[in-house]
Amino acid sequence: MDIDATKGAGSDALPRPAQGADQRPATADFAQVLDLSEARRRRMTATDRIPDEVWDDITRAGQLADDLWSRGQHVRFDTHRLTNRVVASLVDDEGRLVRPVDLGEIVGTEPDPASAA
Repeated sequence: MDIDATKGAGSDALPRPAQGADQRPATADFAQVLDLSEARRRRMTATDRIPDEVWDDITRAGQLADDLWSRGQHVRFDTHRLTNRVVASLVDDEGRLVRPVDLGEIVGTEPDPASAA
């Protein structure tokens, strides 16, 4: 038996809907998505939205993560099996425990200015 699998296979085998004149090209929709993304970025990074101190903290956190990575370590967050609370550990690249880390060391212990108001 001889079967010709080259005909009727692939995307050409399926019927295509007729292209109407009122259909916009796909690139117009794509450009709108990019414009929405840019608008969201501007809203979130406007100086009145996110204070400089927060951006500084984010930058510092990234630097600390890079420092840990260069030493072959990272912070792992887990749920304690008895208390069901979040716990953190400093671990090496193999996942072995270096030491437990107090959450205050990670997120800081400065008082929340919103609770003082």
